[in-house]
Amino acid sequence: MDKKVISYLLDCAGKSKTEVALDNPFRKIAFDGDQPRLGWVNPPSWESLKAYLNKIEKLVEGKEEFIFLGMGGSINGIKTLASLSSEASLYFLDSLDPSALEIVLEKIKNLEKVMVIPISKSGSTLETQLLATTLSELFPHKGKNHFLWLSDKGAFSKLDDLGWSKYPKATIQINEDSDIGGRFSCPHTLIFFLPLFLLLKRDIKKLQKIFLQYLSLREKVLKDAYKLAYSYQSIEDGFFSIIEEEIPLQGFAIWATQLFQESLGSKKDNFFVKTAVGRSIEGFYPIKFFLSCEDKFVYLMSLMYYLEMFVAFFAYFKEINFVNQPYVEKYKQMMSQLRQEDTFLFPTSLERIVEEIRNKLDSQIKFIEVVLYFYPSLSFIEKLESILKENFPRYPSFVFLGSDWNHHSYQAAYLDKRTLYLILTLDRYKLTGLPIKEGILNRNINTLRLISIATYNTLKAERLCFSIFKP
Repeated sequence: MDKKVISYLLDCAGKSKTEVALDNPFRKIAFDGDQPRLGWVNPPSWESLKAYLNKIEKLVEGKEEFIFLGMGGSINGIKTLASLSSEASLYFLDSLDPSALEIVLEKIKNLEKVMVIPISKSGSTLETQLLATTLSELFPHKGKNHFLWLSDKGAFSKLDDLGWSKYPKATIQINEDSDIGGRFSCPHTLIFFLPLFLLLKRDIKKLQKIFLQYLSLREKVLKDAYKLAYSYQSIEDGFFSIIEEEIPLQGFAIWATQLFQESLGSKKDNFFVKTAVGRSIEGFYPIKFFLSCEDKFVYLMSLMYYLEMFVAFFAYFKEINFVNQPYVEKYKQMMSQLRQEDTFLFPTSLERIVEEIRNKLDSQIKFIEVVLYFYPSLSFIEKLESILKENFPRYPSFVFLGSDWNHHSYQAAYLDKRTLYLILTLDRYKLTGLPIKEGILNRNINTLRLISIATYNTLKAERLCFSIFKP
């Protein structure tokens, strides 16, 4: 049976819905409406990848530092990739909080040598657009020689309409198609291959060696993923603990969280999903990738493909459409209905918030998830985690940063009955000391606040929302 299920998936990849046999089960669960979404199943050919990177190399010629902008699947795979290298020329920005921008700008050595690479499959991702226009203020002539947009080809005209008509663009997919969703964009698209190429100092031979070694492992990886999914086909909830010791968790934890939460969450009645990465939780089903591989980049590519295949096969057993995300537009629609004054909240102490959490907990709640709509210090996160552990030891807690959280976990949270969500904003954000006009920074902050309130207003799950004093 395993060969038949695997063949169903492989047969579906690269085809339109009308081309897939009616008895193929992936016809029902691997299309977003009529839109194909299995372009990630098969890697590009080496010849096409090499030719495309040669083309891209000309666009980034003379640039030595790179700032990637994006949300969710457009950025977290790149963060994971960069964590494997000591190369310090790749930076990331996925928060509208000016404090995040300040940290990135402090790392820049020579602005003349900077290339900003915004990534948006649709071309219109709000936060990515705002961050891109913010950074364009740093350069003469709005940085026309300092930007390279990555998007789907069909979104290029939308980018032009949004003011980017004179800026270079490249397609996310090597074949210029649009059948790969954001959370499946690694390791087979430019979102993965471009930063890897840069980390390898543009050595195409090194990249070829990595790519070919990865290809030699794909069949084993695919079969191993199926075996694990088969063993878990009867579990009642999708509570998974991804045990990973070879890859730094920064970046990877969020990448894996999105893959599972957005693919499986709020898709099936009374089936709930929670993903713990790098830690074991009682009652969670372990996922451990076994592969003997010396090259860390080959290992990462194989690990990503393994987890994506596991999700696809597990979704097959549970009859879940794993490529759509039907609820993610809910908070975006709400934003247009809110006024800026709706986002004002009187700041509250953490002690009071603890009491409010205590009052909300009931027999259904198993987890506490905190979403911070600001860019916190590591010490604040550690303090918050300590408070939650001390006061609620029976409830595993998770802390994430908004609004990136909206792009990786909002879908699963929307109908979640097992988690209490705590949404936190700041009473004030940083506005001074940056080479950006205060009006632009205020626009970004106001948008971040709007997203937080729209999220609170639209979630069907149990939730609380507070503003806290700036740490």
